[in-house]
Amino acid sequence: MLTIIREISTRRNLIYELVVKDLKVRYHRPVLGSLWAFLSPLCTVGIFYLVFSVILRVKIKEAPFLLYLMSAVFPWRFFQDSLLASVGSLIDNKNLIRESNFPHYFIPLSIVLANAVNFLPSLGVLIIAAVVCLKGLPIFIILLPVILLIHLILAVGLSLIVSLLYVNWRDTKYILDVLLQILFYLTPAFYSIYLIKDSFGRLWFNIYSLNPFVGILNLYRLTILKGYYPVIKAVVPASIFFIPLGFAVAVLLVSFYLYKRNKNTINDYLSY
Repeated sequence: MLTIIREISTRRNLIYELVVKDLKVRYHRPVLGSLWAFLSPLCTVGIFYLVFSVILRVKIKEAPFLLYLMSAVFPWRFFQDSLLASVGSLIDNKNLIRESNFPHYFIPLSIVLANAVNFLPSLGVLIIAAVVCLKGLPIFIILLPVILLIHLILAVGLSLIVSLLYVNWRDTKYILDVLLQILFYLTPAFYSIYLIKDSFGRLWFNIYSLNPFVGILNLYRLTILKGYYPVIKAVVPASIFFIPLGFAVAVLLVSFYLYKRNKNTINDYLSY
């Protein structure tokens, strides 16, 4: 692990160039360019708001429904886009990997960092909307960098894992699509966290809370949405912070273990 940290530190300029390359390729041709970084998730929020608030008239008591949606969709899109872009990244960049002398994991790492750059404007929109609608920010806003780091670690670890799996097992991409859909609906993005607790009881709710993204979404809401702390105190288990943190660290360690174990054979599979 220390070797990998040293590699990242000493070759950070290369990682920066890979991130810039990814962003340039992504937004070079579209007319609106980098505006799509937050226009796309805003459109997703608008669709969910129309369906669940206007048509189905879903009501929640945790926060204004629009802010509730934004605080889930924006972090989720960063996570989802990172994994979907990373899963085939080693295959897609096989010529670059063969011609250049850098670790394979730099590719998914740079993709996640590029998506993190895209995520920041959306996060800024959410913070501004929270200030306007809720007349300020909670004191927990100081924890936002920590939540971002946990989220980033989780995305990097899982992105590296799925990219390594895809090299050997091409069904990974399709399985990932299904798993991401299931995971999204198992997180309180557009339904109340109270609904899960009241419908299934404390035991099943505690099991439900083991989903690390339940903790991550609630942590984002705690740090950005003023008045959300009573929800955390009344409903969410005390492990809300430690579950996503422990899971993210464990995933990162597993991902680098898999990389070290397979790094000498990855290029053999890239030719297929």
